[in-house]
Amino acid sequence: MIEFASLVAGAVLLLLLTAAALKGWLASRPLIPGPAAGEEDATAPCPEELVNRVFSRADWEFVRGLRAAGIERLFERERKKVALVWVRQTSALIRRVINEHAQAARHSKNLEFSTEITIFAQFLMLMAVCGILSVTIQIAGPLWLGGLAHFAQRLSQRVRKLQETFQAGVLANAGEAESA
Repeated sequence: MIEFASLVAGAVLLLLLTAAALKGWLASRPLIPGPAAGEEDATAPCPEELVNRVFSRADWEFVRGLRAAGIERLFERERKKVALVWVRQTSALIRRVINEHAQAARHSKNLEFSTEITIFAQFLMLMAVCGILSVTIQIAGPLWLGGLAHFAQRLSQRVRKLQETFQAGVLANAGEAESA
C-alpha cells in the first residue's frame, strides 16, 4: 500500500514539475509581433474554421501546383506565423479560463476533488499539446499537424465549457447563500 501511495505521489510531483517547466518555457519564448492592444482580444476563442484552414493541406497543394518557389516559401512562412498566433491565442485563452476557474473555486463551498483533478489534467494536457504544436510548427510547419490542432481546439472548448458550467454553479450557490 505504501508503494502505491509513493507511486501516486511521485506521479503528481512529476505532473507539477512538468507544468512548472512548461509554464516557464512558454513564458520565455520569443513572441511574434501581434496586433496592438485593443485591435483584437487575444483571449477570444478562434473559430474552428480558422483551424480548418490554417492546418489544411488544400491551400498548400494549390500553391505547390503554381510551381513558383518564391510563392511557396512565402506561403510556408506566413502560414507558420498564423499557426503560431493560433497556438498562442489558444494558450492564452486556456490560461485565462483556468485562472477564472481558480478564482471561482475559491468561492465554492462544495468542490469535488475528482472534477478538479479532471479539469487540471485537461489543462496540463492542453498546455502540453500547445507546447508541442508550437515547437513542431517552428520546425516543420503546420501542414502535418491538423489532427493535433483539432484535438487542441476540441479540448480547449471542453475546458472552457466546463469552466462556464462551474462558474454558473458557483454564482447560483452564492446567490442562494446571500438570500438565506
